[in-house]
Amino acid sequence: MSVRLAGTPGKFFLLLLLGSLLSACGGFSVWPFGGDDADVRSRGPAGSTEYLCDKGRKFYVKLENAGKAAWLVLPDREVLLNKTEAGPYSNGITTLALEGEAAKLDDGYKHEYNNCQANLPAKK
Repeated sequence: MSVRLAGTPGKFFLLLLLGSLLSACGGFSVWPFGGDDADVRSRGPAGSTEYLCDKGRKFYVKLENAGKAAWLVLPDREVLLNKTEAGPYSNGITTLALEGEAAKLDDGYKHEYNNCQANLPAKK
């Protein structure tokens, strides 16, 4: 059995086959519009502040309702916390205290979020 690829349709098929094989390789992408969705998710929600903590832990905070509530975005869940009269944000389980560029987080599940600092852009 022999297959003959001649003319414009044959060349087009050959280029299509070659392009699909190259895109299957790990380091090559045919998509011309930037990175994949993993890159977008790693930046956190729009308008949020990233906090970096010890042991490589991180979370995002987005203040809502003129600072009366905060969305806390953790790797495994998102939680809405309301500002308490004492100052921190809480939902009865999770407590978040923002102090300038530092944050203290007790997620209620004994995960360690220690020495958390806002990851702000460098000042020019």
